[in-house]
Amino acid sequence: MDFDQELAHLTDRLAAAAETTVALDDRPDLRQVRSVVAEALTFGACSDDRYGGVLLVIDELVGNAYQHTTAVHELRVTRTAENLLIEVSDADPDLTSVRACRPGSGRYGLRLVGQLSLDWGVRAAREGKMVWALVPIKMFPAAL
Repeated sequence: MDFDQELAHLTDRLAAAAETTVALDDRPDLRQVRSVVAEALTFGACSDDRYGGVLLVIDELVGNAYQHTTAVHELRVTRTAENLLIEVSDADPDLTSVRACRPGSGRYGLRLVGQLSLDWGVRAAREGKMVWALVPIKMFPAAL
């Protein structure tokens, strides 16, 4: 690989480390989704388990979308200096079913999301809704 190709490859990897998107229309296996995100998150760092909490949040949000909606669109993970914003979009416009999963509802997966996140919620999107969670990077020592 020549210098320009290598530079282009590294530039693409850096961009993926800042924002990673995974198309969910074909419902890829959760293991594949986790693998794509983990590879992007660990670019430039040791590959270890420090992102386990993030991957659990991703598993829960994507898994819920697979289970409770008919059309799942995309997972987006955006890195800021202090946090990771995880967003899962789907075509179902019903916001109340997710809001009903707040503490005390008996839905343990979303309780876990609440424990691992600074905050989480749901908002209307152009074509359905977006379920999101904001996870602090400081939970994961030595990240970047």
